[in-house]
Order: sequence, then structure tokens, then C-alpha cells
Amino acid sequence: MSHGKPGREHKGDRMLLQSRPVREVWDAVHARAADAGTSVSQYVADLLAEHVGRPDLIRELPKEALPLAM
Repeated sequence: MSHGKPGREHKGDRMLLQSRPVREVWDAVHARAADAGTSVSQYVADLLAEHVGRPDLIRELPKEALPLAM
């Protein structure tokens, strides 16, 4: 039975990853996610996709917004 509300978009097979960064990193990640207009979870997922060489899996961040310096 539909209640007229659209559900969340299915984002595929996803796994939970937990981390405990130092406060300064946590603050920076939250600020950058907000600046990018996305959730912290999706921001980190997009950064990880880029980090492991899978830019095809980036969902919300534009490529030029990825702040990785390796």
C-alpha cells in the first residue's frame, strides 16, 4: 500500500564503516560535507571511492571537489 511518499533512493549494496577520527578531522569532514551539500556518510563514501580508484562509484561529489592530496 502506498502512502504517497516517495522512499529513499536505493544506493546499492553498501556496508557500514565506522571510524574514530580526532576531533579536528571530524570537524573538517563535517564542514566539507556541509559545504558540498551532502551527508557526512555520502561524502566519506565518495572520498573512499576516489581513494581506491573507483571514481565510477562517486554519487554526489563533483570530481573537482575531491580534496585528496596523496
